Amino acid sequence: MSRGWIRSLHQVLSIAVKDTRIYFFKGPNLTFGLFLPLVLYWAFALDREVAPDVIVPGLVAIAIFFGAGAIQAISLPLERRTGTMHTLLAAPVTPLVIVLGKALAGLAFGLILASVYTAAVLLFLPLKPDLILFSLAALLSSFCFSAFGLCLAAPFRDIPQAMPPATVVRIVMVFLSGTFAPLEAASPLWLFVARLLPLTYAVDALRQGVNGPVSAPEFALDLGVLFLYAIVFLLVTAWLLKKGDV
Repeated sequence: MSRGWIRSLHQVLSIAVKDTRIYFFKGPNLTFGLFLPLVLYWAFALDREVAPDVIVPGLVAIAIFFGAGAIQAISLPLERRTGTMHTLLAAPVTPLVIVLGKALAGLAFGLILASVYTAAVLLFLPLKPDLILFSLAALLSSFCFSAFGLCLAAPFRDIPQAMPPATVVRIVMVFLSGTFAPLEAASPLWLFVARLLPLTYAVDALRQGVNGPVSAPEFALDLGVLFLYAIVFLLVTAWLLKKGDV
């Protein structure tokens, strides 16, 4: 049993390192992950007064949301189309191990983007976030959104098929999840929809880590929902890969 777990862990780490090297840490992907959140915020906040303690969690959440998951719409369909996935399974590697490895690569990329934004914020804005809570929120958010990116990409075998629907879904979620402004003033219907979206919980957890004081039950709920969503996304992705014969 222990040897099986060790072998599976080694496979997960190997896939994560491979995806990190091949797909994530490339110049265009780093540029995309760093500048897209700024462009979205500038487009929304132009001629508006937005408090720094609102801007920072939203920026970090968007960076993680797109950075951790968007590359999955390239890597997963590409490997299915080229047959690389069949090579992995010949190892043998189960679909769940594959998606865990890919999710780990996205998690690492999301955390790095979050760290870059957080470091920049601490240099230029007078904020004193609780770094432990903020890091926990960033960690669970990266895990969740990496798994979410895999789930969005799993039904497709070609990049042009996977990218448009994944991008549309992300843009809609960004504007519904309170990334640009708190949800206190939202309508009941908007608030109901927002509470169904994992990005809402990521933004709330990050805001608590920045603003304080922290509500322990609410913060724990945010992290718990993000973890639950991540597990569901991973299981659904593994099922879709297995159903589609990879």
